[in-house]
Amino acid sequence: MSRRDTRDIPRRIANPDDPQVKRPPRGARGWVPGPNYSGLQGRIAIVQGQVFIVAIIVIAQLWLVTDALYELLSGRVASLAWLALASVLGFALALIVVFWPRRRIEEP
Repeated sequence: MSRRDTRDIPRRIANPDDPQVKRPPRGARGWVPGPNYSGLQGRIAIVQGQVFIVAIIVIAQLWLVTDALYELLSGRVASLAWLALASVLGFALALIVVFWPRRRIEEP
């Protein structure tokens, strides 16, 4: 069959009982149905700051895990609870750094 012949054949519908899929409404910002914060003034600086702070927290957590492993293998388990608590606090701080500016931008 040539390409011209395939245009004359009607397309088969896979699931005729399924509802038709509609595209999201097109707003003033394009096809994105939600608000578009990527063009906001200072947004790049906020994201770069978030990446920098989270990178510092990850480096600190790697140091904490290394220190905890050294203490565990040395047989000194007295400080393991404090190291684990510091690591959990670092994780919580990283979550706050990631999600706090987004909530502040979305508020009117």
